Amino acid sequence: MSASLFSYGAVVVMIMLFLYMLLGALLEKYHCSVGHEASLLVLIGLIISFTSFQLGYDDFNNIMTFDENFFFYFVLPPIIFAAGYNMKRKEFFKNFKNILLFGLFSTILQFIVFTFFTWIVVEMDVLWRYSIETGVYEEFRLSIMEIMLMCSLLVCTDAVAAVSIVKYDEQPKLFSLIFGEGITNDAVCIILFNTVNEYMGPTSSFTATTPFKVLLGFLKLGFFSIFIGIVFGVLSAFVLKKFRFLTVNPVIEVNLIFVFGYLAYCVTELFHFSGIIALLVAGIVMAKYSWYNLSPQAKQVTSIAFQVIAYAVEAFVFGYLGISFFSYI
Repeated sequence: MSASLFSYGAVVVMIMLFLYMLLGALLEKYHCSVGHEASLLVLIGLIISFTSFQLGYDDFNNIMTFDENFFFYFVLPPIIFAAGYNMKRKEFFKNFKNILLFGLFSTILQFIVFTFFTWIVVEMDVLWRYSIETGVYEEFRLSIMEIMLMCSLLVCTDAVAAVSIVKYDEQPKLFSLIFGEGITNDAVCIILFNTVNEYMGPTSSFTATTPFKVLLGFLKLGFFSIFIGIVFGVLSAFVLKKFRFLTVNPVIEVNLIFVFGYLAYCVTELFHFSGIIALLVAGIVMAKYSWYNLSPQAKQVTSIAFQVIAYAVEAFVFGYLGISFFSYI
């Protein structure tokens, strides 16, 4: 990759970040109830990707190809950690029963219903697919494990659109319910997907014991992911409380908070659990306990710093979704 090509990519990314901020400010200024800066940025990314594809800039499209490791280790963690650390905890735990009802039990119920009815449709032999090799339509079949894997994705909801039109200051309970249901639903879906994916394979089959294996795997993955997040959250509070020489510089304190959260993510992924859940839990625990061991300056800086980083990274993600689209054609 040449330096000039990388510079072009960096310029495009910075322009898209600027457009994200500009569009967000304009939508807020004129109180536009239709559209969101995220969806508009995805469309702009699609236009840039399409233009680059049509003009034959293959090198540019290649550097914009989705990189799994880059996304999951450098892009996603700041967003998840900021969501946990800056969460409105008082309203969240005040409505915790309702959040669990909608986010946990409702998601599991949807997963069971979706899986059951999708399996019925597949068994009815009404699904067909067109084969490019033979030029004819062939019967489309899915195994029960493939159906479960697909349904674990279908029950995942996106609360971004709903949260964007609900103001916390005006409707704190509704905002907390939507936000709490969103992150709980995401957490449950991630655990469901990872659990089902663990039992996927060419020789996998659905037996009478499979639901119990999936349930056991779900509980195991969820428990250890939450446990590791709590451990690193409590460890950060202990270190900041006992080693006070670390709390004299706000820059060091902010970095320490994020390092402990990122360690929770990486260690959990190392043991093949859900790093996203661990990072979210670590952020919540740190905000609850570690925050009180910070210096007065660091208490103000941490929330703002993580909000700034998460905002920029979110803008990058939405732009990246659009701009990488035609890289696969």
